[in-house]
Amino acid sequence: MSAKIASAAFVFLAAGTLAAQAPTTAYIVTRLGVDTVGIERYTRTNNKLEGDLVLRYPRVQTYHYVAALGPRGEIKSMTTTVRRQGTDPSAPPLRRTVSTFGDSIAVIEVQRNGKADTALTGRKSYHGMVSPTLSTEPAAYGIYEQTLSSARLGRDSVVYALVGPGNGPVPAIILRRRGADSVAFTSTFFPNWTEVARVDSRGRIMGLNATATTVKTIAERVPSLDFDNVVGRWAAYEAAHGGAIGQMSPPDTAKAAISAANISVAYSRPAKRGRAIFGNVVPWGQVWRTGANAATVFTTDRDLSFGTTVLPAGKYTLWTLPTPTGAKLIINSETGQWGTDYHADKDFARLDLTTTKLSQPIEQFVIGIVSRGSGGVLRMAWDDREYTIPFTVK
Repeated sequence: MSAKIASAAFVFLAAGTLAAQAPTTAYIVTRLGVDTVGIERYTRTNNKLEGDLVLRYPRVQTYHYVAALGPRGEIKSMTTTVRRQGTDPSAPPLRRTVSTFGDSIAVIEVQRNGKADTALTGRKSYHGMVSPTLSTEPAAYGIYEQTLSSARLGRDSVVYALVGPGNGPVPAIILRRRGADSVAFTSTFFPNWTEVARVDSRGRIMGLNATATTVKTIAERVPSLDFDNVVGRWAAYEAAHGGAIGQMSPPDTAKAAISAANISVAYSRPAKRGRAIFGNVVPWGQVWRTGANAATVFTTDRDLSFGTTVLPAGKYTLWTLPTPTGAKLIINSETGQWGTDYHADKDFARLDLTTTKLSQPIEQFVIGIVSRGSGGVLRMAWDDREYTIPFTVK
């Protein structure tokens, strides 16, 4: 892109002219691999942002949000209601949240099924500008676009307090210029969490890549969408199959009795969904949680030997370090953490895994424990790779 065009784009984003445009409706489609996991429709005017985010997993739910805007496009207040598809529209929503943002205090009122939720209702203090969050994955990109519009982002970065219901510290979301047509949204809540948005000359989000996060989704702005028809088909599919579709990476447990040892692995099972996994979804040379969601937990009630390494009976977490030429199994003594909270100082051992290339790809990640001789084998398989390690019982 020429310096002249880039300069013009910077001037536009610094001016924040999007808020002055005539009302328009935008449509966003979010996919995980080949599967559509969410759709969003929102309309922006000079003083209001209104939208619907519909997520398909773990069940079809609509997040309807209405935000009142200040003179520079900042969000002054927002009301959000959450409903499941197929329920009585006249009944109280599953959750209703009303948030009002002052100079440094947010007042948040939450109701569940029409009754006040005193645990989530209250005040939150913050510094600087504020961006409300629906606490969904994927996020509401209409709110992202509004935040970008109000940021007047030039060549530097802008920090917003990320405010939603609940206790605990208020994280921040940082908008950073990546180029004339690219902006990064970085969260301080999770380390290395960055979503990169493509923006057009009017500052509208045209797409958003979250593959560098644990969400792994890609969102695209589309010119039109039969929104209500898509939601209706999702709800009909859910009803025809007996209820919720379930989590995108459902939990599972592998159990086995090996030579008087009771062994189990509790983990979550992500799916391939048309994606290349190793070297892409699971990057080479980076510690992987060995599944999805919470850290994978390995439990044994007898001491085990992995080669010359003796693992005492107890509970551990399993991590994997894959490379193009091999992989290591990391046994970590910390338990109870989310799968992004890996601490190398808690490692008990790092062990070599045997890698086998598979002729037929495995769609959904699977862990197994099988008997072999006087011991057993821990087996993990996904896409075109199988990782194994033998052990014996002490």
